[in-house]
Amino acid sequence: MGSEAVKLEKNTWTVAVSHRWQYSDKHFVGDEEQVYREKEGSQVINNIHLIDIGASYRITERLAGTLSVPFQFATRSQAVRDTRRQNGQFVNPSPYPSPAGVTNGAVIDRYQTAADGLGDIRLLATSWIFDPLKYTDQNISLGLGVVIPTGQKDHKDVFKVFGTNSAGAYEPRAETRNVDNSIQPGSGAWGIIFDMYAFKEIAKNFTIFLSGTYVSVPQADAGVYDGPNDTGRIWSTGDSYLGRLGFAYTFLPKYGLSFTLNGRMEGSPPKDLIGSNAGRRRPGYGVSIEPGLTFVKNGWFASFSAPVAVYRNRQPDATGAEGDAAFADFMTLATIGKNF
Repeated sequence: MGSEAVKLEKNTWTVAVSHRWQYSDKHFVGDEEQVYREKEGSQVINNIHLIDIGASYRITERLAGTLSVPFQFATRSQAVRDTRRQNGQFVNPSPYPSPAGVTNGAVIDRYQTAADGLGDIRLLATSWIFDPLKYTDQNISLGLGVVIPTGQKDHKDVFKVFGTNSAGAYEPRAETRNVDNSIQPGSGAWGIIFDMYAFKEIAKNFTIFLSGTYVSVPQADAGVYDGPNDTGRIWSTGDSYLGRLGFAYTFLPKYGLSFTLNGRMEGSPPKDLIGSNAGRRRPGYGVSIEPGLTFVKNGWFASFSAPVAVYRNRQPDATGAEGDAAFADFMTLATIGKNF
């Protein structure tokens, strides 16, 4: 896996198309799953497809530059609760209280919002620490880049809100507002990318690897509100990270086929590396086991993996306030590309 990357010569191009699919519908507060949300039908469901088109140019044997252009296609399904009260009590209470004993109005309807389009473009420069012509079985790559806020930060859609007609029957209102931060195509802020990748071939056709990416967003927010008519709280532009540790075993060298298995951790921290932590945010992380297959032959390469969640934690924000967030049980990742 790693040695194939080292073999790329200077003045060569690599183009690739990647796809990520994530269906998030399991709610957590801390590391406790809120199973009552599914029972009462109030869970939020994010269905997100990300397509990334990338091109890399190897300036020298050590130094390369990569341009990544992402496109998002996302929907978010949410519930409508009966919020009517009489004498301080819900007229139509939910039969499923929260673990803390809190009872809300019953779920009586659902609706969906969507956000598609160009995301935030990334530029990344990477360099091998050791001469790749000499160190073909082990090396370390370090990278530095920038996230450009090209994606729309305040895409709007129609929300369905509980309401009644003159007879007191359910008649929802329609409100146009910013879609949830989790499906906005762009962040509205510049970011700094710190990237690292290391590998070592410890036996013939058996390689261990470690990779990590941290995106720091110094800007506190992008002025995007979470309520109707630009009211409510402003969403924070928080940092994010991804780390992987595992191995690759080339079980069919003749056909360029390898099996990969690694641990994967990704999320958004409660506090940023640089800048303010103000604004509304949903910090948290997920830990997954990621099995996969890779193919590398005659300049072509392809990979498919399906990280399966083993631990999820919706952390308190920088002020210590708790909240919930929806996580996926698994996701799928696929890439195909060619070296020229």
